[in-house]
Amino acid sequence: MAPLIIGRLTYLFGLFDILSNVIRPFHATSQRLEKYAPVFINSTAFATSVFTGIVLIIIARSLIRRKKRARNIAISLLAINFFSDLLRFHQHPGQLITSATLLIALIIWRKEFFAISDSSTRLAPLIGFLYALAVAFLSGIFIIYFRHGNQLASGSSFKDVFLTVFEGLLGITGPAKFSSDRISDSVGITLGALGLFTLIVPLWLFFRRVAPQPKETPEEVELIKSLIKHDSDQDSLGYFATRGDKSVIWSNNKKAGIAYRVQNGVMLASGDPFGEYSLWPEAINNFLAEAKLHAWTPAVMGASDLGGEVWVEHAGMLAIDIGDEAIINVKEFTLEGRPMANVRQMVNRVKRKGYSTWSKRWSELSSDQQNEFRELSKKWRYGVAERGFSMSMDRFGGAEDRECFVTAAELEGKIKGFLYFVPWGNDRISLDRMMREKNIDPGVTELLIVETAEFAKGHDITHISLNFAAFRSLFERAEKISAGPIVRSTRNTIRFFSNWFQVESLYRFNAKFQPEWRTRYVLYPKAKDLVSVAWAALRAEKFIGGFGRPDKKARNSRY
Repeated sequence: MAPLIIGRLTYLFGLFDILSNVIRPFHATSQRLEKYAPVFINSTAFATSVFTGIVLIIIARSLIRRKKRARNIAISLLAINFFSDLLRFHQHPGQLITSATLLIALIIWRKEFFAISDSSTRLAPLIGFLYALAVAFLSGIFIIYFRHGNQLASGSSFKDVFLTVFEGLLGITGPAKFSSDRISDSVGITLGALGLFTLIVPLWLFFRRVAPQPKETPEEVELIKSLIKHDSDQDSLGYFATRGDKSVIWSNNKKAGIAYRVQNGVMLASGDPFGEYSLWPEAINNFLAEAKLHAWTPAVMGASDLGGEVWVEHAGMLAIDIGDEAIINVKEFTLEGRPMANVRQMVNRVKRKGYSTWSKRWSELSSDQQNEFRELSKKWRYGVAERGFSMSMDRFGGAEDRECFVTAAELEGKIKGFLYFVPWGNDRISLDRMMREKNIDPGVTELLIVETAEFAKGHDITHISLNFAAFRSLFERAEKISAGPIVRSTRNTIRFFSNWFQVESLYRFNAKFQPEWRTRYVLYPKAKDLVSVAWAALRAEKFIGGFGRPDKKARNSRY
């Protein structure tokens, strides 16, 4: 609680510090003070207060996030500000008291600010400062010579203009003289604003929240694959822990782990922990410790019932279901019966048009075939962004993915669509991507799934995951005659967003195959964190692009 209060008070104090110093120098009190203190001292105090106010506003959020570096800087600035306000006690008594109070609070509760800084390059603030300084200085020269050149007093040399710009960026009146006080004030305000710009750019770059780079090594990827391969109880999303944009928190003996990514200050775990079940709590504890060290919000995207129970029990997480994973039980799968009539008709229709299918392990394909699939995968994205975080891969057909396999549909010897699966344990598979030619005949995708199920029956594959359908239970409840107005209106709202995210169409497609539905959850620490966690999850899955808008490149993607 202390960091939250101190951070918000720091922001308010910084804002008040700036406003009071911008307004009050024009008051009569300032003029009276100049009788007793040199103008330089008063100007220096003014510039110092404005400077500290800006920095305090910038670092306030970092204080709320318990950052140690922000605490140290805030203590230093408040100490400087305190002595600056002493010079102008009669002018700013309230600021003196407030800065002293905040300074004491930060010292008393300094141990609450323990989080280490987010990873970032120290070169970026320096480069940003140099660029901003160059822009500000050249703009100042331009403004004086080309905007107010005819108002320059005679005798003002280039040296005077140079010094005026330099000192003006620091909030000090320079030697150049103008024909009127109005022009002089205008130049001074403009240069001061440019000086603030020069200050804010590197400070923002220095304190901005930067997500750490993924740290999975090739050795760790192979270790993950070995842990998830031989355990039949592993999560269907386990193989996606090997994505290149994830890091891993391990148990102490590296026999269990949690794949995650930091997004918008949220340490977002992907699916269930993997590895030995008995070591999941240990991995979770290490995960929470890492989140606390960096002041990240811990959360989980796509946890199963089993994983959710462990997180809730050992981490005190709250859970909300976000949809269901469609699982085909290969042994029970059949095209017979009334529920499968639509699929059966579509499959028969495309077969009559001449479509054929085949399935192979990726390692069984020739290099030419592999290259063909890679090219088709790029071509058939049609400029659409690659979606996914928890339930898809960020690569296709890599050398490390020999155990994946593909099901292809051909017409007249040309591939028209394919499904790409990743391993799930040692006897199951999970859909990674579904690719097809534009304007392909309806029913080809259904044919591909049916072919995969038939292939699985003869190759000791027991289950096929078709991945995830969001809000499935809501759609099912809304279809019942007993559905109330709230359920129906919520369904209609989601239908609207389906124009971008294909939420309802994906549910209805998966439902055709009469799958087993397994609920998936988002886990979060507290109710107040739900919005930030949901935002981070949408950004990580690339459902949301820049500035909070749906990702236009992803709007036509099925997955």
